[in-house]
Amino acid sequence: MVITVRELKRAVQALLEQARIENAAWEAGVLTAFCLSQEVNRLPLLYDRPAEESAVRRALEMARRRAEHYPLQYLLGEWDFYGRRFAVGEGVLIPRQDTELLCEVSLELLKDKPGAKVLDLCSGSGCVAVTLKKERPDLRVAALEKSQKALCYLRQNAEQNGAELEILEADALVPPGELTGIDLIACNPPYLTRTDMDALQKEVSFEPSMALYGEEDGLFFYRELTRIYRPRLNDGGALCYEIGMGQQDAVAEWMLEQGFTDICFHRDLCGIIRTICGTAGGR
Repeated sequence: MVITVRELKRAVQALLEQARIENAAWEAGVLTAFCLSQEVNRLPLLYDRPAEESAVRRALEMARRRAEHYPLQYLLGEWDFYGRRFAVGEGVLIPRQDTELLCEVSLELLKDKPGAKVLDLCSGSGCVAVTLKKERPDLRVAALEKSQKALCYLRQNAEQNGAELEILEADALVPPGELTGIDLIACNPPYLTRTDMDALQKEVSFEPSMALYGEEDGLFFYRELTRIYRPRLNDGGALCYEIGMGQQDAVAEWMLEQGFTDICFHRDLCGIIRTICGTAGGR
């Protein structure tokens, strides 16, 4: 049976609506366009055309998987971040718009530091490291990641975006000895609490727990990384974290204890304090 693109999109949307997927209409358009190898904004121009049988099968299969709350980003195998496309899949954290603020703040702090040495800790997909390098090609950017699965995406994203990074396979808690003389560290560490993990949206439960869970209180990595990396920053260098809602006071206290000054907060588009930054004082 031949169906039109319009009918295919409606069928996909119906499956998503039955599963109570938010923004079902928009996601249906995205999935339909993807299976037709078209840009989503061109889809209405194709509504009256017949959809190829292979595209119909693929779109309905993906819609059924999405109806199980499997992440849309994993189904597509890619997602946009800071105007660039990043490969994603099981085993790597999905780039989120909130994290674009970490890039914006980092770039502002680096505006008067040509050729600065930058480290992206817990790099994951590499979205932060790649963004900083592409926005400021003069920077010397290293990306550190522990997970083998995430490293595959990190390398792929650096290559496909043409970003020359130093990719370090290491545990952020046991950094390589050569990591010294850094001008800025940007880090989006795991920061969910045990309570947060128990209440995860089903979509988020498919993402790697090692990229989400910050131990019982969600603050483990802030405590440890602040202590470990303060000596590795140049005097006047900056440490910038993405943080969870309400974590700013505790993180600021540890940064102050480790000798950071000029602690500042930045709010995301929802008004939530999402990043904290501090300057490494003289030792």
